[in-house]
Amino acid sequence: MIPVMTHPDIAAFLGPLVGAAEPGIAIGVYTDGELAASATAGRASVEHDAAITERTAFDIASVSKHITATCVLLLARDELVDLDADIRGYLPELALTQPVTVRQCLTHTAGLRDYFALCELAGIPVAGITEGRFWDLVTGQRELDFPAGAAFSYSNTGYALAAVTVRRVTGQGLAAYARDRVFGPLGMTATCFRDDVSVIVPRLASGYLARADGGGFARCEVTEEVVGDGAVVTTIADLARWHGFIANGAVLGTDVRDALLARQVLSDGTKLGYALGLEAIDLGGEPAWWHSGTWAGYRAAVIYVPAGRVGVSVLANRNDHYPSHLAFAVAHALCSGAGLSSCYDAVRGVAHAPADVARQRAGELAGSWHEPDQDVFIDVREAEPGVLAVREQGGDEAAVRLGPDGVWRGAGSSAGASYSVRDGVLAVGWGLSSRPEGRYLRAAAGPRGRSGAQLPLGYFLNKELGVHAEIRADAAGTGTLLVGFAPARRLEPAVDSAGEQVWRAGGLTVRVDHEAGAGDAGAGEPGLLISLLGAHHVRFGRVASAPAGDAITRGLRIRQI
Repeated sequence: MIPVMTHPDIAAFLGPLVGAAEPGIAIGVYTDGELAASATAGRASVEHDAAITERTAFDIASVSKHITATCVLLLARDELVDLDADIRGYLPELALTQPVTVRQCLTHTAGLRDYFALCELAGIPVAGITEGRFWDLVTGQRELDFPAGAAFSYSNTGYALAAVTVRRVTGQGLAAYARDRVFGPLGMTATCFRDDVSVIVPRLASGYLARADGGGFARCEVTEEVVGDGAVVTTIADLARWHGFIANGAVLGTDVRDALLARQVLSDGTKLGYALGLEAIDLGGEPAWWHSGTWAGYRAAVIYVPAGRVGVSVLANRNDHYPSHLAFAVAHALCSGAGLSSCYDAVRGVAHAPADVARQRAGELAGSWHEPDQDVFIDVREAEPGVLAVREQGGDEAAVRLGPDGVWRGAGSSAGASYSVRDGVLAVGWGLSSRPEGRYLRAAAGPRGRSGAQLPLGYFLNKELGVHAEIRADAAGTGTLLVGFAPARRLEPAVDSAGEQVWRAGGLTVRVDHEAGAGDAGAGEPGLLISLLGAHHVRFGRVASAPAGDAITRGLRIRQI
């Protein structure tokens, strides 16, 4: 049995990381389903000077995913859902042209476009989104980013569809089902899926975002009511019962626990580290499971070590620390007997390569890179000697520094991101997983590619979203792109890693599509293929004129689920 550290051990480790009057962090260490040690620091509410305790509730964001998967596994045991059946059998309104299984939805291998990306593309607010609005957004989607089962691409859509499936087969929403079948039986009285943000949650911490200028924190509110991909609210104390289930299958059954930890196999036989809402990691030679979550000023991470039947949870209501690093440090200290601080320093990459080495290596990473499978770009520049600024497509710049192992890593709110170049390929990683999030090739220099494609002007329609786009010429000879309700984006000519002509517009990559034939103008008229992180080659066919009333998009109808 792995020895459990004491409360003073964790408190002494956590204290220096959090100011007394700042948003904070809670850490729990569990053995055999019992909270063996915990420590908290900071404020649940800065405005009201309310301290964080082990009973403070936090939104755990994407850590919720393996809880959603557990609900689906219970339905499978009751023979109400078949994980390897086409999800269209439960949700026939989906317009997908290819079968997608429930299991593929839960393992990010379905090829489903992420609904956050669809919102960003069309300018449809994520804020306040409900299950009904989500449903309207995704039911018209016909195409996949890749053949189902052929690859891995993290997508929130599959888990939100799992929640809709629970409603269809049980007649109750995921929040009610989880209350009755999971949280209630486990005795997790302070845990719920928050599908109605107007309901008061006792002892709920507020979320805070660190200001980019270093001037403290800004309050952030959760307004979204889509569940499944996130939205569980829980406490360090309540999670003890959940850790008990993971450790020994308590209450819900070892069959469900074992199915939860079954790693997915791709259609080509590749075995992924990802199971159902959890990812396999190496903890200093000890097999373990991990997941993290980030949303609206909350960050969370869990690590389970099956061999020692121990686990760690880290919950935060601030975004400038990375709970996965804290959880890994605690878990590694448990397994290795090493000191907590040294484990933390090692995993978060505080050790930097010598400045002269970083300056010499900066050129390996600086420049523009293109990811062919996702058709997106990232840009890297040297912000100061030996320090790089990385801008992933559509995001803000993040400072990264070179570690002694040759990997460039982010810090603060960008902690968890890693960048390394080998054999001319830039591998982008996230979190504790060894799986790269993307493999980027150097983009060719210059604004013009070999295809000689010209930017088509006029109006275009994506029938899957029911959203129009327009490209207008500007005085600079390039153009402006308008899609749906999104702000106008300036189009800049660029060249991809294959030397082909594309245009970049904010977080989008735009290509001319000569095979569109999807618009009212008929086949043969060039259309557009638009990509962003989470949605690949969304097709817009040319239409002859602006939509009625010169609106760029129709109003979304809310269909009954």
